[in-house]
Amino acid sequence: MQNQAKVVNGKEIAEEMFIELADKAQKVNPKNLAFVSFGGDAASKNFVQVKSRLAQRLGIETDVLEQKATDTTEALTFIKGLVDKNYDGIVIQLPFPAEFDTNIILDSLPRKFDIDMLGKEAKEAYKKGLTKRVAPVAQAVQEILERNNIDTMDKKVVILGKGRLVGEPVGALFQNLNIACVTLDKNTDLEINEESLLTADIIISGIGVPHFLKPEMIKSGVVLIDAGTSEQEGKLAGDIDPSCTNKASLITPVPGGVGPITVASLFYNLFRD
Repeated sequence: MQNQAKVVNGKEIAEEMFIELADKAQKVNPKNLAFVSFGGDAASKNFVQVKSRLAQRLGIETDVLEQKATDTTEALTFIKGLVDKNYDGIVIQLPFPAEFDTNIILDSLPRKFDIDMLGKEAKEAYKKGLTKRVAPVAQAVQEILERNNIDTMDKKVVILGKGRLVGEPVGALFQNLNIACVTLDKNTDLEINEESLLTADIIISGIGVPHFLKPEMIKSGVVLIDAGTSEQEGKLAGDIDPSCTNKASLITPVPGGVGPITVASLFYNLFRD
C-alpha cells in the first residue's frame, strides 16, 4: 500500500497569519510601504499587485512604483529618493533587467527599510542576531515545520539550491537555529547529490527546475518543502514531481504551498525591528 503525504495548505496558513497581522496592525500607527520594480515580466508585475492588495487589506498604505531606470546608477538614485521619503518598508521586486547589477542595487537599501531581507546589511544583522526580522521564505519554511509538528532534532536536512531567494536565507535560518543542514547546488556532483537526497529526512528545494526531484531520489517518509517556482507549459511548476506525494510524509504544492506563506511573512517584518 502506497503512502499518501499530507499536502500543506499554504493559503490556509497564510490566512491564519493575516488574522495575527491584522491584530498587530491595529495596535500601532499606520505603516506605509513602497513596492518598486525596474521592468520585469507580467508574472512579476502581477505578484507586486497581489502583495499590494494584501498590504491594503492590513491598512498599510502602499505605493506601487515602476521605474524606467536605464542602468544601475539610475536605479540607485531612485532608491535613494525612496529612502529619503522615510517609508516603513521598501520592497525591490526581482528580477532586474540583465544589464543591472542586482547585488549593488539590493545592497544599497539600508536594513531599516529592507523587509525582504535581500540586502547585505539586513543579512548581516540577521546572522549576528541584531534583528528580529526573518527572510520571508525562511519564515515560511519555519511556519510549515512548526505548524505541522516536524521535529528537526537529529534529522538530516538538505537544502537544494544556493540562490539568494531560497537556499541562502533558509540556510541562514537553520544556522541561527543550530540545525545542521547540507546545501547542494543542482550542479554539484550527481553521485553526491543522490547520496544526500536519498538519506535526507527533510528536503527544502529552491532550484527552479520543474519537477526535478523524482520519487526514486528520495526515501519513504521524507518531508518535502518546495520553494522553487518556474513555468512549464504556461503553468507554475515546482521543483518536486507531484508523484513524490506517494512516498513523502508531507509535501507542499506549487502553487498554493510556500508562496502564500512567504507573502504573509513579508508583512511580519514591518512590525519587527
